[in-house]
Amino acid sequence: MMSRGVYDTKLRALRQDAIGAKDVTFEDLTVEDAGDVVEFLYHCRCSDYYSIDSLELGEMGFVLSRDKSTISLQSRNALPASVVLPCGSCSLKVRLFFNAANTTLQRDHHL
Repeated sequence: MMSRGVYDTKLRALRQDAIGAKDVTFEDLTVEDAGDVVEFLYHCRCSDYYSIDSLELGEMGFVLSRDKSTISLQSRNALPASVVLPCGSCSLKVRLFFNAANTTLQRDHHL
């Protein structure tokens, strides 16, 4: 059985691995609507992108709704959330923060 001190040390080490190069919010992302799936991108300094799509967000408990001009992301949980996204090409990561309630973006946001 692991002692509390050893557990805490291992947990801190795991959290440090997940620390990103930058903290970003949902509003900082570029939106690419490809029909069935919406992809959200953030440009990395290596020229590639960090990305997350609507299917992954759905698995995390978020509901995406769309109309002609906006895309809304709503949480089933009232608490703020975050996820660490790796870059597609390099070892950098960002931590993506979500609002506790809901976030709305214009469809042409950052495009």
